[in-house]
This record gives sequence, structure tokens and C-alpha cells, in this order.
Amino acid sequence: MSAPITQPNRLPVRDSVGAALRFVRENWRFIAAAAAAGAVATTIAGALALAVPPLGIVTSLASGFIQATTYAAFTGAMLFGAAATRGRLAGDGGRVWVAMAIIAFFMMLVMVVLTIPVFMALAVGPMAPYRDDLAAAGQDRERVSAIMLQFAEANPGALLLVALFYFAVWFVLTSRLYIAAPASVDQQRILSFETWAWTKGATLRIIGARLMLLLPANIFVGALGYLIGQAVGVNTIDVVAATTAAAANPVGFLTYILISTFLTFALYSALEAGLSAAIYQRLKPPAR
Repeated sequence: MSAPITQPNRLPVRDSVGAALRFVRENWRFIAAAAAAGAVATTIAGALALAVPPLGIVTSLASGFIQATTYAAFTGAMLFGAAATRGRLAGDGGRVWVAMAIIAFFMMLVMVVLTIPVFMALAVGPMAPYRDDLAAAGQDRERVSAIMLQFAEANPGALLLVALFYFAVWFVLTSRLYIAAPASVDQQRILSFETWAWTKGATLRIIGARLMLLLPANIFVGALGYLIGQAVGVNTIDVVAATTAAAANPVGFLTYILISTFLTFALYSALEAGLSAAIYQRLKPPAR
């Protein structure tokens, strides 16, 4: 399963994408089984959250660990073969979960810091006509919400630019840290920012590979999830409506979680794990 070390500026995008596709095609039975196990475990966590709301934080952490463990299973299968994952799954899952938590915390800090100049730019720009109204509204949340809705309706272009800016920052930084998960699995230790230097010079190619392979997969899985939600009475676009549906129709909501999570694991996470592992195999530094 190993690949020759490739210089960062020569990272073969198409070869990496092709390796991920071959991995999914050649290991579809293992991927389906792992996706099914992950989906069932996620659904159980969701059912527990519905039954005992105070456990929401615990079940959310559990769902994150299930996702990390499933991703680690796919990554290990890409690196070592499906048969080698069984004895190391719990350890790999824990390492991937911690590495992803570190990166998620880092990304949260970056977004919080960026919010300050972004808000200042909006305040002196398109939000300037609304400042007096916001000041007059004070602590009246309904009034503030109405003003912000009015601002959003009047300035969709500004909000789109802000959203694209945040997305671009997120996408570039996560591309620099894209091989943290496979590195943690391969080297059996938690790696996050240590991999930053390994992707130097290859960021644009990693971005290209992600867009080439995962953008269509994400759109496809999202469309399937929407159709499944509609079939069981869950509006996946409206968060408030989805929350209401979960309380009013828990069986339908859990059915949606089960099917959509399985499809996400099988059709998206497996491809992403295969791609990140393929890129890691080409960028990892030589063993000392």
C-alpha cells in the first residue's frame, strides 16, 4: 500500500484522486460494513440524546469519536489493508479524534480572531446605516434580530463575500493540515501541527485534489440526504424545523440519521480518508 515519496511541488493530483477511487472500489465491502457500524452507533447516540436531553454534550462527544473511529478505519485500510485495522481500531480512532479536536480548536480560534476585523469592516461599510437602529434597540433581541435580517436582505453581496472569505481561510488551513489524520494512524501517535511543514509547497495541489474529488461527492451526498429527509418528514435545510421534527417524530428522525450517516461514511468519508492517506504517502518525510 505504500507509495514512493514525492516532492511537495510535484504532488500528483490525479494520481492521488485515482488512488482514493481505487481504494473505495477495491474495498467496498469493508467500507460498507464500517459505515454501517458507524451509522448504527451514531443513531444510538442520537436516540440517547433524544431520550435524555441533559446528555446532549456527552452524546455529541460520542458521535465525534464514532466519526473519528470510522475515519480511522478507512485510513488504516488505505495504509495497511483492511485486515490490519481490527486490532488497532480503538487506538487509531482515539488518536484521530484528539488530532481533529486540536485542529478544530485551532480553527475556532482563527475564526474568532478574524471576526474582529471582519465586523469592523462591516460596521464602517454596509452596516453603517444600521448602527443607530442597533444602538436604539439595546438589549431587545427581537428588535436586533429584525434589524440584522433587514441588513441581510439588503446586503446579500456583502454577506456572500464574508462567507467566501471565511470558507477560503478554512479551506486553506485545513489543506495545510490535511494529512494529520493519516499521519497519526501511520505513526501511532497524535500528530497535528507537526504535519504543517510536510505540506509546504503542496497546498494548492491538495486544494485541487479536494475540489476534484470531494466537492462532487459532497454535493451528491447532500442531495441524497435532503431527499431522505423529505421522505421521512425532516427538513434538513431548516435547523429549527429539523429540531421540531426530532421531537415530534423521533422514529423518522432516527431513520434519517441512520441512512444519511451511512451514506456520508460510505460515499464521502471513505473517499476523503483515501485521498488524505494517498497524499500522506506521497508527502511524508523519509523515516530516520
